[in-house]
Parts: sequence; structure tokens; C-alpha cells
Amino acid sequence: MTTLSQNLLELSDFAWQRLRQRVAGLTDDEYFWEPFDGCWTIHKSGAGFVADASRIPPAPAPFTTLAWRITHLVDILQAERTATWFGQPATDDPPPVPGSAADALAALDHAYEVWRSRLAALSQEDLDRPMGEIAGPYAESDGTSFALHILDELIHHGAEVGTVRDFYRGLRAEDPFPAALEGRITPAERPALLAEAAAAQRWDLIPKLAELGFAVDERTAGGMTAAHLAAGTGALDTLRFLVERGADLSIKDTQFDADVRGWAAWFRQPEIIRYLETLR
Repeated sequence: MTTLSQNLLELSDFAWQRLRQRVAGLTDDEYFWEPFDGCWTIHKSGAGFVADASRIPPAPAPFTTLAWRITHLVDILQAERTATWFGQPATDDPPPVPGSAADALAALDHAYEVWRSRLAALSQEDLDRPMGEIAGPYAESDGTSFALHILDELIHHGAEVGTVRDFYRGLRAEDPFPAALEGRITPAERPALLAEAAAAQRWDLIPKLAELGFAVDERTAGGMTAAHLAAGTGALDTLRFLVERGADLSIKDTQFDADVRGWAAWFRQPEIIRYLETLR
């Protein structure tokens, strides 16, 4: 039987993996993008950066940039209270405000490792026990309620980050496929483009991109190959083509840890399943 601690850890890992995939490839331009006047963001200060803040937040709340949101999430996950309120020693110093997209992703990775190690160390007794005086007004709340609060922060701020990236990309929409077909984008420059075409369900482009040398087993930023996506959506002709081109059906995606057959089964694609059975 799965324990409460295991369930919390699995939920945390799922939310984290989703967020990490959504921030893959983050650029400095996105990180600092301010779509409106008066955004809260981060600013250069002395040798480092500081984030906009107020002990009493303004109302209505200002729109916050990706830089601010990611910095805030790093602070939440790595905060001293995510150790001490559970009765654990705080071993990490407060993290500096990351001044670039690359630094932000590294800080986010580290902050999640810190939070995950603290969550994984909790026993059922830790989760059931009231947190006590150290938690101030939440003294009577137990460890489970606090763990769920941190997970809520991870989930909803992760959703905000993904939404802001969607806005940014939507305002700068590009279609890379014509450029690839014209030879202006090469496999070396964008190795996963064939998988991106599958993610966009542009099935007609798959053979053309393969002929141009784009690999069939590269993954999308979300961790899926073109074969995963073809199997999951029921695109049998495309899957047949990929198999003929030597696609590796045993590759597991990074989100569900499933191979192509697993995707066909999960998304209930009987025609795909029957075809895959003929390959055994």
C-alpha cells in the first residue's frame, strides 16, 4: 500500500517534471520580459540582483515577470521553514537572486533538490505531528498541511510560469518548418525538429524532414519522440513510416517513463496496438 509520504513525493516529482519541461530553453529575453508597465521583476543592485518586494503587497497585485516568479519559487522551495517547520535542521543559506535565465534554471534545480530531500526525509509521524511554536499562527497545523501548501505553491507558480512563456511565444510566433524545408534550418541547428512536427501533429512534414536528415528518435522538450506522439494520437501511417526509418520503439519518454507501446495502450489506440503486435 502506498504511504502518504510516497504520494506526496510522487505528486511533487510530477509537478516538478512538468515545470522543468516548461522552462527548458528559457532565454534571457523571456526571463526579463515585461509585457506591461509597472511589472515586478528583478533589478541589478551592487554585485548582484534584488527582486521587487513589499511587506504589504499592492492591490491589485502587479504582473510579475518570469524572473520574479522563478526567483520567488526558488525562495519558497529552499526556504529555511521547509526544514525547520518539519523539525529538520536548515542546511542551506538563502539563495542569491539569479541574474540570468541560465542561473535561474540552475537555481531552480538546486532548490528542488533541497525541497525534495526534505520531503523525502519525512516519516508518517512527522506528517501527523502539529508543527508547534516555530510555525507561529500555524502551530496547530500538521506537517501534511504544510507539505501540501508547498506543493500548491510549486503547482500554481509553475502554471503561471508556463502561461507567461505561452504569452511570450504567442506574440513571437514562428513556423520553423518552411525554413527547414528550404534548408535554412539544419538538423545540427535544431535536432528535435521532426519531433516538434509530430507534437504539432504536422504529420505530412515527417517524411520530408526525415529525408532532410532530421533524426526520428530525437525528443521534444517534453521528452517524447515522434513515435510516442504518433502512437498516442493514432497516426498509424506516420508510425509505420517511422518504424521503416528505424525508429527505436523501446525509448521511454521522460514524463511517464513509457515506451511507444505504453503510449498506445494508455491512449487507447487499438489499431496502433494491433500494428505494434505484428512487430514482435
